[in-house]
Amino acid sequence: MMSLTEARQRLAMSGMKISKRDREFRVAYAELAYRDAEPSAYYTDDLEDAVITGSRMRATMPLDVTVRRAHGFA
Repeated sequence: MMSLTEARQRLAMSGMKISKRDREFRVAYAELAYRDAEPSAYYTDDLEDAVITGSRMRATMPLDVTVRRAHGFA
């Protein structure tokens, strides 16, 4: 079983971040502020699912995030 600390480390290597509130995990792009990342954030109650999905999210970054990074707004 993976710990939240291990999940944070794995996602950080992919440029993602994870947070936990109650029993729910939130995965989002690390370079975006909370509000800016909300439209593309992923919520789940399964830690392993959060890590797998977070890694996939980085590989398929949405266009709005890509544009913000390219123009220095991230």
